[in-house]
Amino acid sequence: MLMVSGACDPDASPRRQFDATVAADDAGAPATDGSSDGGDDGGSTGEGDSPAPTPAEPLSSEQVQFYLTRIAPTLVGRSLDYDEMQLVAQVGEAAIAPIVDGWTAEPGFAEAMRFLVSDMLHTSGERDGVDFDLPGNLAAEIAAENLPYSTLLTADYCVAADGKHIACDTGAPYESGVLATRAYLIANKGRFNLTRAKRMLETFACRIYPMEAEVQVPLAKARLIPMFQAENPDEQTVDEAKGGFGNGVACYNCHSQFGAHAQFFVRFDDQGLWRADATGRQDPDGELGRAVAGLYASHLQAPRAAASESSQMFGVEADNLRGAMDVLTASALFQQCTVKNLLARTFGLAAGVSDDFDADLIAELAQRITVDSDDPTLRHYVWSIFTDRRVVDAVVATMEAP
Repeated sequence: MLMVSGACDPDASPRRQFDATVAADDAGAPATDGSSDGGDDGGSTGEGDSPAPTPAEPLSSEQVQFYLTRIAPTLVGRSLDYDEMQLVAQVGEAAIAPIVDGWTAEPGFAEAMRFLVSDMLHTSGERDGVDFDLPGNLAAEIAAENLPYSTLLTADYCVAADGKHIACDTGAPYESGVLATRAYLIANKGRFNLTRAKRMLETFACRIYPMEAEVQVPLAKARLIPMFQAENPDEQTVDEAKGGFGNGVACYNCHSQFGAHAQFFVRFDDQGLWRADATGRQDPDGELGRAVAGLYASHLQAPRAAASESSQMFGVEADNLRGAMDVLTASALFQQCTVKNLLARTFGLAAGVSDDFDADLIAELAQRITVDSDDPTLRHYVWSIFTDRRVVDAVVATMEAP
């Protein structure tokens, strides 16, 4: 397993194990179609070239069984069966690809993805008449029907417990996958819509505020309410901010980006209902960050802007949350975060924003996955990640020596 005992030892950390394998040559990692991507004769291509990389050592049947046993519960919700163990015993490493491929066609795969998404978003069950299973239902359909994973954020429908497509429950004039559900909005409600924006960014882009300006263009200082314009103690005029709320006295650094994403949620109230009458204006008699009637305040100062759902995601203007998700799901950050989350959830590591995985490995896996399609299915993500030899080697390296 990747989370080993003695985790305080940096040499034993999961990240070190993945760092050690990311430098492995590409000949040891399967291509997305299952074929080898090694050279034609393994020799040098010219004077001064480095020698061809040494192919990875074949895995033993014991190593393959160890690896598949580690990933099966998360990906398909069960242990290896007799036929799978027999196949491993017969062909060793060559069993990994067909076994993982077979898993993604099983009902257990859809149920495993239901749990994964529900857990990431903290949504499941039913409470006060609200169906908190809607996000998980959509995830299960995406897995079962081999749909693009981006559908999780862009679907124009919700999925009922019986599998039927239904309208989502916010009353908004648009749908936006799991985010425009009362389940997500209630579970992540909070002042200034900070929690809703933060959860969205961490879960689906694996980033936190502040980001590089070239990723998320900051809002101009003059557009923000005075509290979020402050960059130092002398500029902060709001007592609660001086006490630590909203990044304290230096609000602008984070909230010039935070505010752009929070604006997409400005018309959703604390019950997850969309309100055409939302103003985004601070309730003068309410807690800081709250608007009237269960709504939340905007970061923006101008009344018309504060009431509008229009904002920008990663520097691209979007009319509302649905448009913003078109931008997010088309980004390399979304693709890389999907890879990272699948690995993290499978091996019990920190998902979202964490440094448990080498960034170059994550980026390369995502790039390989999107070679054939710029909108990969969940099955394609899973197959490509968990048949990659570097991922396999990282897990096998944790086997106890005989």
